[in-house]
Amino acid sequence: MKSRLVGILIFVLVVCSVMGSQAEVPENDNLSPRGWFLPSAGAGVGNWSASVGLFAWSGRTNLRNLQFRGDVDLARGLRAHAVVRSDRQMESLRGIRPHVDEGYIEAYGFHNSSLGLLSGSLRVGATRYLRFPYPDAISLFDQVPGVSDLNAGPETGYNGSLLTLDYAHPSGLGAHFTGIKWGFGRESGSDAIECYGFYRVGHSLRFEARAGLLPVRPEPLGASEKGYDVFLGVNIKRYSVGALYEKLDHQPAYTGIMVRFAPTRITRALGSVAFDYDRSPQGIAMQIPLASGKIGNIRRVAPADGKLVGQIEAERFRTCWQNGQVRNYYEHRISSWGETGKPGLCVVVEEEPWTLEYEALVSPHVFGNDGWKTWERDRQGPVHITQKVTYKFYRTEQQDCGNSSAKGTKSE
Repeated sequence: MKSRLVGILIFVLVVCSVMGSQAEVPENDNLSPRGWFLPSAGAGVGNWSASVGLFAWSGRTNLRNLQFRGDVDLARGLRAHAVVRSDRQMESLRGIRPHVDEGYIEAYGFHNSSLGLLSGSLRVGATRYLRFPYPDAISLFDQVPGVSDLNAGPETGYNGSLLTLDYAHPSGLGAHFTGIKWGFGRESGSDAIECYGFYRVGHSLRFEARAGLLPVRPEPLGASEKGYDVFLGVNIKRYSVGALYEKLDHQPAYTGIMVRFAPTRITRALGSVAFDYDRSPQGIAMQIPLASGKIGNIRRVAPADGKLVGQIEAERFRTCWQNGQVRNYYEHRISSWGETGKPGLCVVVEEEPWTLEYEALVSPHVFGNDGWKTWERDRQGPVHITQKVTYKFYRTEQQDCGNSSAKGTKSE
């Protein structure tokens, strides 16, 4: 069985290399500046939102997870983030006893050269999202911190000082490390959550593999074991499908299926309310937006006399856990050119609708070995909601945008 698997992988690798003579460039590897790049929309610039969860099934409707989220850039390569819920109730709203699902300061940056892209992030506080600098196909299957802390259980996030380093070579080879010094309610020393080498290749046919220390899936999250992951997928127009095989020491073999949906009115409607069908308990979950706004010196319309001098492309990710709880948020700064984040520039943000983009399911069974019903019964996997964002920077002779009011303004 193992020798057959190795033979299949070698064959797939050769096919991918022929079909894509150049290694696939991950979405975050097109940063145009050479040298160090510390992306920022500008000190004091950010956004906020408020939402409430809704869970419904068979005549039963519960409001839950009244949530406030805020993000603001503090300086170049430095930002603050918070997701605060009104209480720690799982399926109801009972008074106001705020609980921080996520709250951290992040220092991050990139170094781009002909030798590849080096990315680094240090988050200090509480977070529920590991992926950096940008999720590859394998990381879409990552386990999401659970909800046992909402039932008087232990904390389930990655609380402490979380360091991530990633190096991607143009050939497709690279290395990745994530380590944590636990704290903020989870004092238990330090752990290397991820420490592996990877290889990515292909375009229409995509191959990814990683080997080393990989995170184990059973909770509590944060532990790792030696092992490997292999992913094979195909891109068809704006759709993608793929399959995962994972084997770690002292863990069962996992297999997974990933689907990427093309943006449509349906996926945008589902994404706008973080729609998710849940099995435990069975029902329909949503996170309904209530209000949102901008923080600081940011606008939606470019100045009439402005000259475009720079741009940042970004993408925001949120994930829904199995019972539909939405407890995290992260904005990946993907690419950049020109002057960005400098005082005196007008900052214009263009936001596409939130979209239901990925479904990545994984189960502790090998396809076909135990039957599809068994695989489906034990499968896990978050729904991924994404939003593409563009920050544009203008210089104007008639108006000093850097001196305008820094008050938050309500979104249209």
